[in-house]
Amino acid sequence: MPNRLGAESSPYLRQHADNPVAWWPWSEEAFAEARRTGKPVFVSIGYAACHWCHVMAHESFEDEATAKLMNELFVNIKVDREERPDVDAIYMNAIMVQGEGGGWPLSAFCLPDGRPYFMGTYFPPVARAGRPSFKEALEAMADAFRSRRADAEDNALALIDGLQRVDAHYRRGAHAADPRGLAASLVISAGRQLAERCDPVHGGLGGAPKFPSCSSHELLARAGRFPLGQPAREAFDQWARGMAEGGIYDHLGGGFSRYSVDAKWLVPHFEKMLYDQGQLLAIYASVVAMNGPLAPRAREVIAETVAFLERELSDPAGGLWSSLDADSEGEEGKFYVWTPAELRTVLGPMSGLVFAGAYGVTETGNFEHRTSVLSRITPRTSPHEEEQLAELRAKLFAAREQRIRPGTDDKVLAAWNGLAITGLVASWRSTGQAPALALALRVATFLRDRMVEGDRIARVFHEGATKQLDGTLDDYAFCGAAFLDLAEATGDRAWWDLGAALLRSARERFVSEEDGVVVFYLAPAGDPLLVHRPESHQDGAIPSGAAIATAALVRLGLVAEDEAALALAEKYLVQRLTGATGVNAWANSALLAAMDLHLHAKVLVATEGTGREALLAAARTTYAPTLCIAGPWASASILEAKTPAANGASRAFVCTGPTCAPPVTEPAKLVALLAT
Repeated sequence: MPNRLGAESSPYLRQHADNPVAWWPWSEEAFAEARRTGKPVFVSIGYAACHWCHVMAHESFEDEATAKLMNELFVNIKVDREERPDVDAIYMNAIMVQGEGGGWPLSAFCLPDGRPYFMGTYFPPVARAGRPSFKEALEAMADAFRSRRADAEDNALALIDGLQRVDAHYRRGAHAADPRGLAASLVISAGRQLAERCDPVHGGLGGAPKFPSCSSHELLARAGRFPLGQPAREAFDQWARGMAEGGIYDHLGGGFSRYSVDAKWLVPHFEKMLYDQGQLLAIYASVVAMNGPLAPRAREVIAETVAFLERELSDPAGGLWSSLDADSEGEEGKFYVWTPAELRTVLGPMSGLVFAGAYGVTETGNFEHRTSVLSRITPRTSPHEEEQLAELRAKLFAAREQRIRPGTDDKVLAAWNGLAITGLVASWRSTGQAPALALALRVATFLRDRMVEGDRIARVFHEGATKQLDGTLDDYAFCGAAFLDLAEATGDRAWWDLGAALLRSARERFVSEEDGVVVFYLAPAGDPLLVHRPESHQDGAIPSGAAIATAALVRLGLVAEDEAALALAEKYLVQRLTGATGVNAWANSALLAAMDLHLHAKVLVATEGTGREALLAAARTTYAPTLCIAGPWASASILEAKTPAANGASRAFVCTGPTCAPPVTEPAKLVALLAT
C-alpha cells in the first residue's frame, strides 16, 4: 500500500513511496503523530544516488515483516539530505558527537520531539561483524524508549549538548584574535600541511577511499604560487593528473564519480554528483591557466564534462539535475564497465586489443564479475594515436548508450547549480570554450527566472515547479557568488546586482553575532522542527557556505565598496583563522582561500578602447586566483581617473587596495602584473 511519499518532489522520497513502511515526509504532521501516539521517531536520511541506501531499502524497508515492526514501534520519517541539508547536518553532527563515523543511510532514533537518543548508519538484515540486525536495533531502541525513558532523555540531552559544544569549539578564542594574524603565511603553511598529507605516487589526500576534496585541492594551487610553494604545486598537479587518468573519470562520457574506493583513483563509487562536476571544472580550469604539461588533458576533461552536463543532467527548464545513480540493473557500476570480449564486439579484434591495452581492460578485470573500469594506463605520446583512441572511445560511447542507464535524481538544487555556474565560468575563462559560458548563462537564467524572487531563492525545483522550501545559506552564498562570476564574465551589471541582493539577504537571514562572535547559520531562524540550529563550520564534499559567502562579501567590499560587507568578512576571517586555536587546513580550505582574496585581491579595470577584449582575455587566461574584474558595478572611486590612452587604446589598471600599478596597454605586460 502506498505511503505518504508519493506526492513529494524528492525523487529519493518517491523511491520509497511503495515501501510497506508507513513513511512520513519531514513535517509538523509527522511529529504531531508521534506526540499523539506516544511513539518514538525513526528518522532515515539518504539520497537518490546512494548505493548503501538502496541496499538497506531492499533488505529492510521493502520487507513486510521489518516494515510491520517499524510501523508498530515508531513514527517513521524519510528525509532527502539534498533537499534538507539543515536536517542532515543536525543528525550527522550528532552521530559524530556519539563517537561514530557518519555516512548514509543515516539512522536516527529520536524522542517524539525529534531529539536523537541513538544514532547509526546502515544496519544489516541479520547481525554480522559485531553490528546488530536492523530488527534488533528497532526492538532495542523501542524498548529503551518505553522502559528506560530517563536514559533515553539523558542521551538526547547529551547529544544536543554535544552539538552546542561543537559550535562553541569553533567560536573559542575568537575574542582574542588579532587582525595582524591574517597573513600569507597561513596559506603557505596550509599548503605545506596538505602537501605532506598527499599521496606522492597517485595524488590526492591520504589512501583509500580517496575523494576529490576540491577545496583542499584548489588551496594547494594557491599555495603553490608563493615562494617555496613548489611542493604544493607538485601535489596539486599530481592530484589532477591522477583523477584525469584514473577510473574516477568517465573516459567515454565525461564527468567524475563521487570517489574511488582504492588509493589509485581506479575503481570508483560510480554515482555522479553535480556538485563534484562544478568544483572539478574549476580545478581543471586552474590546471589550464597554469599552462603546465597537463593543460591539454585538462582542456579535454573540461570539454567532455561540459558536454556531459548538457547531455545527461539538463532539466528541460534550463537547470541542472542533481545526480546519476551508482547502480544500473540493480548492480553498481554495470553501466560503465567492460570486458575484452565486449570491446572486440564493438571495435573489432585489433582495435579492441589496442583499446584494452591503453585503458587497462583485462580478462581477469579490476572490478566485480571480471569486468574492468576504464583508466588510462599508457602515456600520451603521439597525437595520431590519441586521435585513433578518441575515435574508439566514441564508438564505445555509442554502444554504451544502448545499455540500461542508471537512474537520475532529476531535482534541481539551487546551491549545486550555483557551484556549476562558477565552475563553468572558470572553464570558459581559462579555455575560451564557448559551450561552457553558454551553459553557465542558461543555468543562471533559469535560476533567476524560476527560483529567485526578489532577494529570496528557493532550494528545490522539480518537474516544472519550484518547491516552497526556502534556500539554506549554501543556496544564497553559492548562487550569489556565481552571479558575481557571471557579471565579470559578461560585463552585465544585472548579474552583479542579483548576486549582491542574494548576499545581502544571506547576511540578514543567516548571520548573527553571538557574544561578539560572528556566526553563519546553515538554516534561517524560527524552524520549530529543528532541535538545533546548525552552523556552517567547515568544508566537506562541498565548500562551507560561510566561506563562500565570506569571499563574496570581500568582493562586494573591494569592488563595490560595500564597507559593511567587507567589515563583516574581515571580522569572521580574523575570528576563525587567528588566535589561540590552530587552523585545520583540510576543514578550512575555502575560508583560507577567502583570506587569500582579502589579502591579495587584484582589482582590474580595463578602460573602453581598442584592444580591451585582448587585455581581458589575457587576464582571464592567467592563473590569478585573487583577480576581481571591475565593471559598471564598481564604485566611482575605483573607476575615476581611469581613462583610455591618448591614441584611444584601452588601458589596464591593476589595483591592490588603494594602490594601482601604472597602466598597461599590452596583454603580456598585464599578465606579468597579475602573475606577481
